[in-house]
Amino acid sequence: MDLKQKLLLFEVAELEWRKLYLANPYDNFKPVSSWKEFVKQYENTMPAGMALVKEPPSDIRDRFFENEFFSSEKGLIPEPTNLDEQLIYPPHMNAEIVVFKHLRYLPIMMHTLQFVKISYVLEGNCQFFINNKTYYLKQGDLVIVPPDTKQAFFANGDNDIVVNVIMRRSTFQDSFAPLLMEQNDISEFFLQMLYRRRFSQVVLFNCSEDNNILDIILKLYGESQESIHGSRIIMNSYVLLLFGRLIRTYMDRAKTLIGEKSVDSVSNIIQYIRTNRSTVTLQSTADYFKLSEGYLSRYVKRETGYSFSALLRDLKMREAANLLRTSRLSVEEIIDRVGYSDISNFYRNFKKIYQMTPAEYRNSSN
Repeated sequence: MDLKQKLLLFEVAELEWRKLYLANPYDNFKPVSSWKEFVKQYENTMPAGMALVKEPPSDIRDRFFENEFFSSEKGLIPEPTNLDEQLIYPPHMNAEIVVFKHLRYLPIMMHTLQFVKISYVLEGNCQFFINNKTYYLKQGDLVIVPPDTKQAFFANGDNDIVVNVIMRRSTFQDSFAPLLMEQNDISEFFLQMLYRRRFSQVVLFNCSEDNNILDIILKLYGESQESIHGSRIIMNSYVLLLFGRLIRTYMDRAKTLIGEKSVDSVSNIIQYIRTNRSTVTLQSTADYFKLSEGYLSRYVKRETGYSFSALLRDLKMREAANLLRTSRLSVEEIIDRVGYSDISNFYRNFKKIYQMTPAEYRNSSN
C-alpha cells in the first residue's frame, strides 16, 4: 500500500467524527472555538432521540503551542488505528518539521497555531476559514499560514485529504537561512513572518496537476513517520525543494488571502543588516537608508520588537548556527565571519540562545 492509499484510510477519530456528521450534517454550522460551542449548535439541530457523546473524538482547543507538536513522544492522534503504529505515533521529539493529515469531518474549529503551517489539498476539496471569510480549496491548492493566525479547515468527504506540514519559527531562522537571503516574494514573506510584529499575510498557490509538488508532500509525510537516522536532514531538504518549486513555477500566480504585502523598508533593513553583519552599525545603516539614528532605532523596535543591537545579535547568532551545521569552518573562523571581535561575548550569547556551546551544537546537528 503506497502513502496516498494509507492517507485515504480512516483513523479512529475520523470515523467518530464521520458518524456524528452523517447523523446530523454540520456544513452550515457557524465556526466555533470549543467543543461546548459545537455541542450547542449540534443539539439544536440533531434528530429527536439522538444522544450526543460527552467528549470530542479528538483534541479540540483554540490554541496549539510548539511544544505540543514538536516535543512530544506521541503523535497527534490519540488512539491507534488500522495503520501501522509508527504512522500514528511518529517520533516527534526534537523534530523541526512534522507532517500529518487533517482529520476528515472535524467540525469548523477556529484555532491559532504558534508555528508555521503549510496545508496541501492532496485529494478532493475542502473549505478554509480565516478572517471571517470562507475559501473553497481544490486538489493541488497549497496554503502557507504564519504563526498566530486564527484559522480552520473543514473536509467533509471521504476522499477529501488535506496534509499539514508544520514547522517551528526557529527552523526558518536556522535551517532555511539561505532561503531568507534570496530576493523573491516567498523569501520576503518568511523574513517578515519571522521579524515583523503582527504579520498576518496568508498566501495561496494553485499547484493542481503538478506531480512534483505532490511527490514532495508525500515524501515529507513518509519521512515524518520514520525514525531513521538522517530524517531531519532529508525533511529539511524536501521543504527547501518545495519552496524552490514554488519560487520557480508559481511566484507570479500566488494569491494573498489576507494581509497586504508590505511596502515599507523593514525587510530591506533586515536584508542590509544580514548582508553586512560583520561591519554594520546603527550609524552605517541609518546613513545607507538616509534616516536619522534615532528614527531608525525607533522604527526597528516598533516593527520587529527588537532593538537594533538585539536584532543584529540575533541575525549573527542564526548565521553562526547555520555555518556550524553546514560548513567545516572552525568556531574561530565562524566568529570572525559573523563579525564578533569579542570571543567570550560570542560564546555567552550563543549559549544564551541555544542552551549549549558552539561545539556541542555542531555535534548535535551531525
